[in-house]
Amino acid sequence: MTQPESSGDSIRHLPWLIWAVVIFGSISSAGFGFDQAWWASLMSSPQFVQNFGVLDPATHTWALTSQQQSLGTGLGYVGVILGIFCGSPINERLGRKNTLWIQSAIVTVGIVIESTSKTSYAQFIIGKLIVYLGGGIATSVIPAYQGECAPVSLRGLMSGTYNAFLMVGGLAAALTVYLCRHIPSDWAWRVVVVAQIAIPAAGWVSLPFLPESPHWLVSRGRLDEAVVALRRLRGLSFPAEAEVVALQQHLQRQRERLASATWTDCFTDPVNRRRTLICVGAQIFQQAQGISFVANYQAVFPQQIGFKEVLLMSVVVYVIGVVANLISMATTDILGRRSVLTCSALMLAASMLVIGGLTANGAASMSYKMQVAAVVMLMLWFFSFQVTWGPLTWVLTAEVPPSQVREKTVALSGLGAYITGLIMVFVNPYTQAKIGGRVAFIYGALSIASFAFAWLFIPEMKQRTLEQIEEMFQDGIATRSFKSHVCRSRGEPVVDEELEEFVENA
Repeated sequence: MTQPESSGDSIRHLPWLIWAVVIFGSISSAGFGFDQAWWASLMSSPQFVQNFGVLDPATHTWALTSQQQSLGTGLGYVGVILGIFCGSPINERLGRKNTLWIQSAIVTVGIVIESTSKTSYAQFIIGKLIVYLGGGIATSVIPAYQGECAPVSLRGLMSGTYNAFLMVGGLAAALTVYLCRHIPSDWAWRVVVVAQIAIPAAGWVSLPFLPESPHWLVSRGRLDEAVVALRRLRGLSFPAEAEVVALQQHLQRQRERLASATWTDCFTDPVNRRRTLICVGAQIFQQAQGISFVANYQAVFPQQIGFKEVLLMSVVVYVIGVVANLISMATTDILGRRSVLTCSALMLAASMLVIGGLTANGAASMSYKMQVAAVVMLMLWFFSFQVTWGPLTWVLTAEVPPSQVREKTVALSGLGAYITGLIMVFVNPYTQAKIGGRVAFIYGALSIASFAFAWLFIPEMKQRTLEQIEEMFQDGIATRSFKSHVCRSRGEPVVDEELEEFVENA
C-alpha cells in the first residue's frame, strides 16, 4: 500500500504500454457511443425514416412514431442492462482481456444484423439490442480494467477514458451521418451502420498486445504473471514483487473479512453499502440530469423547435464532447471529484432551466434568436456535463468499489445508470410530445437533486491509492474529511518473510 506517487516523474518514466492501455483498453466504449450517436442523428434522416417510419398524411412527411423512437432507443438500453448482468461473471471468472474479446464478437454479430435489415424494423432493433448488449459488457469491464492498470498519478485520466471514448465514437458517427446525408438510397444510413465494425476490429488488433489486470491476476493466484504485467505497465525498475505481495496481503485480508462475496454483500455490509450508494447514486444522477435526452434526441429536439442543420449540429455537439473529455482527463487529478461535481450540478441546472424557459411556449412562438439561444444553451449544457459528471462518475466507479466485490459493484453502477437511462428514453418522447421544451425544467430540477447528493455523499479521493481509499472507508471517515485525512499507509516498501520468499522464488 503506497502513498500517491508524486510529481510528473512517475508519468514521464512510464512505458509506452500504459498509453496503449489508455487508448485501446477503452476503445470498446467508442462502439457504444457510435451506435448511440448515429441513432440520434438517423431519427431525423429522410432516407432512414422512409425505410422504417410512417407517412404523416397531414404534413406529407416521413417520421418515426413515438412508439418506434421509444422502442429503438429503449430496447438498446435493455441490451445494455443484459450486458451488465452477463459481463460481471465473465469479467470475474475469465479476466478483463477475455471479456473484451467476447464483447467485440457480440458487437460484430449485432452490426451484421442491423446492416442487413431492409424493411423489417423488428430485425433492425434486435441487431441494435445485441450491439448494446456488447456495450453493457464494455461498461462492466472497462472501468475495472482501467482503474486496476492505472498508476495513482494517472487514475483519474485513465478511469475517465470510458466516457471520453463514448464521445470519440459519437463524433465519428455524427460525422459519418453528416457526410452520407446526400446519398439518395438507403445506403445513406447503411454505410453508417457498417462503418462501426472498425471499432471491434481495432480491438482484435490491439488486444493481443495489452496486459491482463495485475489485480485480477493476483486474485487468481497468478503471481508471476502479475509481476510481469506490472513491469510492463510501470517499467522494469518498478518494485513489482513488493507491489504484488502488498496486493496479495490486501486481498487476503478482504477474503478473511468476507470469505465468499455475493451480490447481497454489496448492501448488507455497512462499509460496502456506503460505497455502493456512492457508485450507484452517482451513475443514477448522471443519467437523471438529462444526458439520455440530449444524446438520443439532440437532433429531434432542435428540429421540433424549428432549428435547421440538425445533422451538422450533431457533429458540433460531439466535437464539444471530445474536447470537454480531454479537458477533464487533464484536470481530474488536479481538481478532484467532489467540488467539481457539486459546482457543475448547479451549472447544469441553470442551463436546463434557461432552455425550458426559451422553449416553454413551443416553436411557433420562438424567434430565430430564441432558437439559436436554446441550441447554444444545449451545447453549453453538453460541454459542462462532459467535462464533469460525464467522465467523473466513471472515475468514481473505478476507485470507490471494494476489492472483494469490485466486479459486482461496477456492474450495479452500470445497471443503475442504464435503468435510469432506459426510463428516461422511454418516457421522454411522450413527455416531450405533451409539454414540449418544458421537459427541460424536469432535468433542471434533477440537477439540483444531484447537487445535494454530491454534497452529502461523494468524498474527495484525488491522488489516493486504492488501498488508502479502502482504509478510509473501513475507518468510517466522514465524507467531508477524506481530503484532509492522513492515512496510516505511508508508502514504505512491504518487506516481510513472504516477500523475501517470493523474490527468491521469482
